Amino acid sequence: MSAPPEAPRRVACVGASVTFGRGLENRREECYPAVLGRLLGEGYSVRNFGYSGATAGRETNEPYWRTPSFTSAERFAGQIVVVSLGTNDAQHANLGNLANFRRDYTELVEHLRKAGDNAQVVVALPPPVFDPLPEISIPTLDQTIRPAIAETAEQLGLPLLDGYAMFANRPELFRDNLHPNAEGARMIGQAAYQVVRGL
Repeated sequence: MSAPPEAPRRVACVGASVTFGRGLENRREECYPAVLGRLLGEGYSVRNFGYSGATAGRETNEPYWRTPSFTSAERFAGQIVVVSLGTNDAQHANLGNLANFRRDYTELVEHLRKAGDNAQVVVALPPPVFDPLPEISIPTLDQTIRPAIAETAEQLGLPLLDGYAMFANRPELFRDNLHPNAEGARMIGQAAYQVVRGL
């Protein structure tokens, strides 16, 4: 008697508008979680839990903790969770929470890990944003947010997806200086695939 087929591994993509696919012509097909799902194939079930404007910080204008996407991600209980947050924490409106960013980010990662019954978490460095983008403090993103995420990954022993390096000199892939186009989303999906398939 043959063994029953194994259930697909659940992959939750947690993030903000870049994960959601904002600005893409056909976001359901072009967003990076969709690209990742196609690359991983039938052995995986990849879901997009991106929420535009979301932050990791609890005392900010759009905490991921209080979004419907957070509730859905909890219920999905991903066995692998890709966390891509931080850009919106560098909004000028949210800089008052900056001292708590690393704590809040770490708590969110740990919560998602527990929700997935000791899920494997991948943390992503936010892509670059390009001038002019008046609502975001680019120095804060570069000098505080990304280092805090990298340090959290190292401290918790988590794989790091470098969403910054691949775009550092590619402003042409960001039509509004903030959201990658379809080619940029494809690049993120491919980079995520390289990390996730090794888990």
